[in-house]
Amino acid sequence: MAQRVSRADGLQAFIDAVEKDGCVIIKDFTDLDALAEAQKEVQPYLDASAAAASAAGGAKVGALNGGTATCTRLVGRSKTCREKFFSDPLYQDLAEHFIGLESTAWHGSEARVTQSHPLLSISITMDSQPGCKPQLLHRDDKNHHARHPKTDKYHKGRDMLLGLFVPGCDTFKANGATRIVPGSHLWGDDMPDFGADGSKGVFDAELKRGEAFVMLGSMYHGAGEYSLPTGSRTVHIFFMCSGVHRQEEIPYLSYPIEDVKTYSQLVRDRLGWKQSEPNLGWVDLKSPEFLLE
Repeated sequence: MAQRVSRADGLQAFIDAVEKDGCVIIKDFTDLDALAEAQKEVQPYLDASAAAASAAGGAKVGALNGGTATCTRLVGRSKTCREKFFSDPLYQDLAEHFIGLESTAWHGSEARVTQSHPLLSISITMDSQPGCKPQLLHRDDKNHHARHPKTDKYHKGRDMLLGLFVPGCDTFKANGATRIVPGSHLWGDDMPDFGADGSKGVFDAELKRGEAFVMLGSMYHGAGEYSLPTGSRTVHIFFMCSGVHRQEEIPYLSYPIEDVKTYSQLVRDRLGWKQSEPNLGWVDLKSPEFLLE
């Protein structure tokens, strides 16, 4: 089971939980007003996605099973998701701890310390609906071709991906709550053993509105089956990657520069509009934020 931790417990309590289990539930992440506002902002895109899928005969889109409506480009389409959820200081602090990078390189006899901060890899709202089948259990860092030496104890620098799941409704087994395998972030790359019926070590990450779920990209998980006849399960999802890895969503094509100019400095930086030290991601040999002036 994932541990439930409150903000009052402090950052270290969340770090300890993630190191142990690969995940943690934030008990007091947000409030119902913010969730309602986010739902209003994404609903037109979810409706359009569902209509397009219906017109295509329920075809799968990308890596998603059929039966899931989406709002892609989420931080641009929902101000609430961008400013209240993605920009949340706790999530940002956890990302800096787990996937931020700092290294020392020698320039002659001079040791130079440089940092690379996390980037937004993907932001998307997924709305699972009746008929949505379960995902196979998987690791999300597969996109970055990650390799995982088996270990008994977590060490910083092992991961390059950290996710945040903010449910717009209560999630439970029947409406497809995410299935998780706590501790699997320590496994190697051999075929995992989930038992004959696929349930060995697998738990449902059941969440209440106002809670959020944080997990490492190396932890096995998968959306559950939506087995109810009506309704849907809405979850706002964000993943950050380390600043030296390619982002899953291409931010420079997804978010127009005139929109980016209106975003906070934090969001601009997380989209990649700031050079990663010492010399990664420049324009005309300069950090690209000058283009936003």
